[in-house]
Amino acid sequence: MYTIILFITRESSITSKEFQDYYEQKHIPLAFSLLSEFWPTSFHRRYLARINRKGFGGPANPDRPPLTLRGEMQELDCDCIAEMTWPDEKGFQHFYKKLYEKEIAAVLAEDERKFLEEGKTTAVVVGETWSMGLDGVTRSEKSDISGSDVSDVAMSSSEQSG
Repeated sequence: MYTIILFITRESSITSKEFQDYYEQKHIPLAFSLLSEFWPTSFHRRYLARINRKGFGGPANPDRPPLTLRGEMQELDCDCIAEMTWPDEKGFQHFYKKLYEKEIAAVLAEDERKFLEEGKTTAVVVGETWSMGLDGVTRSEKSDISGSDVSDVAMSSSEQSG
């Protein structure tokens, strides 16, 4: 498995509900129409619950901090955490290459300006996942990451956003 986690922040002039509606109903279908051949095998989106608490949020949500049960999230002020998984790194590399083809990248960037805070989306590669089932046994699932390709992906990503 090869997994990417995205931390996505809405454009501050729209509400959380408007952000979620646009992302789910417009942007994801658009991205799928352009990238369906290399689409991940799973794509989960988790929208952060928020509370009204004047002055306790972060830059994108000054009066609506995340509903945190422990600690604070001042540094990570995102609205959605998305997880995309491919069977292997090769599948991701095909997706990533297609994503940054000039025409596709331009269409998606134009659409993202409508609902995302510019420069605030972060994507990270998951190296290993641990889980415990109802049987109480802990299991490890290592990602399909080859050392040389990770550097290439990281470099490409920083070059794109720079």
